[in-house]
Amino acid sequence: MIITKRQYLWAFALFAGLACSAVPALAQQPPTGVTVYTLAPDEEIVRPESTIAITADGSDVVLILSKGHSENLPFYVFCNGRKTGPYVKFEEAMKAAYKGQESAPSVKRDCAAYTPGDAPGDARPDIASAAGGKQVVRFKGKTFGPYLLVLAARATPDGSTAYFTASDDDKSWFGCTDGRVVSFGGLPTDFKFSPDGKSAVAMVQGKLSLAEMNNLGKLPPEKMAAAFKDQEKKYLYTIDGKSYGPFEGSFSSNSFWYPRSANDLYYRVDDDVIRNGALMFKAESFNDCSFYPSPDGKKYAMFTYESIVFSDGRTFPSPHDVIAVQRQGRTVFRWITLENNRKIVVYELAL
Repeated sequence: MIITKRQYLWAFALFAGLACSAVPALAQQPPTGVTVYTLAPDEEIVRPESTIAITADGSDVVLILSKGHSENLPFYVFCNGRKTGPYVKFEEAMKAAYKGQESAPSVKRDCAAYTPGDAPGDARPDIASAAGGKQVVRFKGKTFGPYLLVLAARATPDGSTAYFTASDDDKSWFGCTDGRVVSFGGLPTDFKFSPDGKSAVAMVQGKLSLAEMNNLGKLPPEKMAAAFKDQEKKYLYTIDGKSYGPFEGSFSSNSFWYPRSANDLYYRVDDDVIRNGALMFKAESFNDCSFYPSPDGKKYAMFTYESIVFSDGRTFPSPHDVIAVQRQGRTVFRWITLENNRKIVVYELAL
């Protein structure tokens, strides 16, 4: 029997297809879970006196537990991995749980947005007066300016670099003490820099310079109204010369941010979440404190009151607390939740 070239290719393609179908697709790695405590059938957690929080390597769980449904409830305490009690009085349970404190310590949920700390006292920029009624920025022996008005100046937490905004009659400025500076119309109202201190962005109101705003009164009424409307729009200008906008008046300092895990600029317009000027996804409910992107921006986790959602589509019940840590070049998400109102579980998932 002679096999033609066409039959050979057909058979090869069929064999290859069967071989590929025999290899199962790589399944998504499920999160690992560790149960911290399981409530007995007649136990209830006394809130808000209990603490259910997550840490980078473990958990912080302190439970005040009530047992039974009588008027004189006995109380129990779960702390440091063990349960003690019963305690006849609630105050006794609190003392056992929190070593004499009258109330549970407040637990602040980890925020994914970057909020820089203060620079050392000897490494902060100084706004000083200059000749002709102008102002300058002084930082580490260098002077920047003069400008008609220096609006703000702030150094990175390590004190290595400072950023500033300023205005002259004909333009405004966003500058860095490493020599980078950009100019534009409008008035800078806020600026933020990235965790590594190398990227920064300023939010600017409108496009009119100080001189142009002073001359608005000379315009006809209809043109003046249009100019004021345009002046309400916002823009973003990066220290490297990129610009985004215009955005409507609802755009504010809370609308743009740098995450703690990356040096990318994120901002939100309506339901659009945007990374470095490119649409990333849409979200009706969103909080920058609850949005954890990976350093490369390709993956993320986001939690709401209803759920914690991962960029690969997986969804889990909303956690009591969540934290993102970096391990061996991967972003690891850890969260703690009360499942079915009976079991406290710590989950961990690496992306």
